[in-house]
Amino acid sequence: MAYPENNKKNRRELAEKIVSLYGVDDLREYVINVFTEDYSHDDDDFRYAWMDFEDSFEWSEELRESMKKECLNPGCHCGACEKQDIEDWQIEDALNGRR
Repeated sequence: MAYPENNKKNRRELAEKIVSLYGVDDLREYVINVFTEDYSHDDDDFRYAWMDFEDSFEWSEELRESMKKECLNPGCHCGACEKQDIEDWQIEDALNGRR
C-alpha cells in the first residue's frame, strides 16, 4: 500500500486528522498519560514541572504526606523538618555528652 512521505508537514496533517476523532475528555486523558509516563522516566523533568505548580493547586492529602517523608528543607514546615530538628537536637546532645 502506498503512503506519503514521512516528513514534518505530512506527519502534522496525519496527527490533526487522528486528533479530530477524539473528544476533549479523551484528549485530556491521553495527555495526562503521556505526562505521567514521561515523568516516570525523567525525575529532573518531574521536579522542574513541580516547581512551576507547587503553590498553584490544592494537592491531595496523599501527595502532601509523600512530601513530608522526603522534605529536607528546614524552612518549609512540612513535618519532616520537625523530625530533622529533633534529630539535630539529639545529635547535638550526644556530641556534647548529654543524653
